[in-house]
Amino acid sequence: MDRRHPDREPGTEDRRPSSLGALLLLGLALPACAGGYDTQTILRNALDEFHDGFRWSAMGSMLSHIAPEEQDTFAADYEASMDGVQVADYEVDRVVIADGNDQADVWVSFSWFRDSEMMVHEVTVCEHWEADGSRWNRTEVAVERGELP
Repeated sequence: MDRRHPDREPGTEDRRPSSLGALLLLGLALPACAGGYDTQTILRNALDEFHDGFRWSAMGSMLSHIAPEEQDTFAADYEASMDGVQVADYEVDRVVIADGNDQADVWVSFSWFRDSEMMVHEVTVCEHWEADGSRWNRTEVAVERGELP
């Protein structure tokens, strides 16, 4: 009988991984943690930042995902169309990244209302996004269902 482990059968060993086995396991796990973000993660972060900005009227969050030459036009259009409008919620429904990992189509559903009418509207849009170096920009948007403010 093993005094340290009275319920263990005599002659059985403690089955802990060897130091070499633990090092090999650690060596396989570390590269997965140490690597940079993949395309999908970078895009998803950009989508969240842009759409959270849209929901909460945070222009800086949106403009960081609009090409610099388009930012003035985007800001003016946003200010004109979103006056008195609240975005109640949004959901990214689908993301399709093109084979080259530098373009994506994104379907997003929004619910919004005007302060003056308090009627909730639903809209689904398809956005086209393009990678520009290490950041993603929204380049086009098309309404698929409903209406934008």
